[in-house]
Amino acid sequence: MSVFDTSAVLAILYDEDGRAEAEARLGDGVISTVNVAEVIGDFVASGRGDLVGAVDALEELALALEPPTMEHAIRAAALKKTVRNLSLGDRFCIALGESRNDRLVTSDQAWAQLKLSIPVEFIR
Repeated sequence: MSVFDTSAVLAILYDEDGRAEAEARLGDGVISTVNVAEVIGDFVASGRGDLVGAVDALEELALALEPPTMEHAIRAAALKKTVRNLSLGDRFCIALGESRNDRLVTSDQAWAQLKLSIPVEFIR
């Protein structure tokens, strides 16, 4: 399975570099609802559509949704202490991937500096 970061989903929705690589992982993809909030917020803030349009675009990707758990919250908080440049969504994505022992899918090259116990697939 593949856990999608906000940046990977936005690459698909905005037709950015790495779109094909991210789309190839959609069949077994999962996303934290924390990252869903980031995707919808960015989509609306970018002027690409309203809330309904953002939700519709995201639902077309058919990613499985995972709600945050207390375990995810604790791990996300611990990540903030050690790596300050990660967003809340980044940290919840990593926590979800670790809890499931699944690969992370992102375009965020800053993640290359992280020492994680699970693989990270960079789409660009």
